[in-house]
Amino acid sequence: MDSGPALAFDDAFVTGIEVIDVQHRNLINLANEAAEALSADPSPAQVRSLVRELLSYAIYHFRTEEQLMQEYGYVGAESESHIARHRDFSARVVDVQEKLQRCEYVDTGELVEFLADWIRHHILGTDQDLAAHILRCRAEAAHQAATPLSPRD
Repeated sequence: MDSGPALAFDDAFVTGIEVIDVQHRNLINLANEAAEALSADPSPAQVRSLVRELLSYAIYHFRTEEQLMQEYGYVGAESESHIARHRDFSARVVDVQEKLQRCEYVDTGELVEFLADWIRHHILGTDQDLAAHILRCRAEAAHQAATPLSPRD
């Protein structure tokens, strides 16, 4: 397996929401570290540790996004779909964890490919949609704050 980065953070991944962008960089770095470690024929204990760390950080990141959804009123079908994708990712990674606990075979190449594809599509799709909503809300709030109230006669 190639030990190069599974993902490279570039301008396409930038959402304009600093906390999300920082967490995305960390998530991508973690996925790349996992890809490199998994390419070196790791022990089952190392794979379990990598998967646990990745899942833990992903859940932390998902909570951040879901708190922002609430804060900025991102509700309805879009938010439900976004949250469902978070849950699907977590379930897939938990499934890998459970297989590892039962000492079942896990195709590490397939795992790396899944992580890279999921992160790439999620950031470039649903996360960009959420960020656009947040940026619109912030722009509207800034505009309202900058617009002087007219005096009443």
